[in-house]
Amino acid sequence: MIFDAVVIVSIVMSAAFTLAWLLRPDFRAWIEQPKHVFDAQLRQFDQERRPR
Repeated sequence: MIFDAVVIVSIVMSAAFTLAWLLRPDFRAWIEQPKHVFDAQLRQFDQERRPR
């Protein structure tokens, strides 16, 4: 019974998250921001390590 509840809650939360991601561009930008920050930091690190 507890397993059924966990599965149902997981499905509902996944559906809600997916709908929010599809319907709200500002939410999408907020969710994807860490990816872009990490990419910028990685590029900066690579530029600093590049031999001149």
